[in-house]
Amino acid sequence: MRAVTLAQIPGSPEVAEVEVPRPEAGEVLVKVAASSVNGFDLATAAGYLQGVMEHRFPLIPGKDFAGTVEAVGEGVEGFAVGDAVFGVDAKAYLGTGSMAPVRRRSRCRRHRPPARRGLGA
Repeated sequence: MRAVTLAQIPGSPEVAEVEVPRPEAGEVLVKVAASSVNGFDLATAAGYLQGVMEHRFPLIPGKDFAGTVEAVGEGVEGFAVGDAVFGVDAKAYLGTGSMAPVRRRSRCRRHRPPARRGLGA
C-alpha cells in the first residue's frame, strides 16, 4: 500500500510503498479516512524526538485518525468490522502512524453519530 513515510530523521516526507499490516492480539485494523499533521509530527520530522522515543523505519507519521474497522485481532471485544472509529496512535515507538490507508491500532473509540434531527420539525 502507499503511505506517507520518512526514510530518515531529520527528513522530508515521501509517498512510498509499505507492507499492509495485520492486526495483532488486542488490536484492530483501521481503514483510515482522515488523519492530521500536528506539532508532534513536525517535531518528529525535524529530529527533535531522536533519543526520546524509538524510531522504526520507514517511519509513517500521524498520531490522530478516524476511519472504519477492517479487521479485529485476537481477544478484541467491543469492536466489529465496519465500526466507525477514531483515536490516537499511542504506541511506545514511532513508525506506525496514521498517514496510510490502513493501520493497526490498540486504542480507539467507536464513533456513534448523533441522531438526525429534521429542520423545522
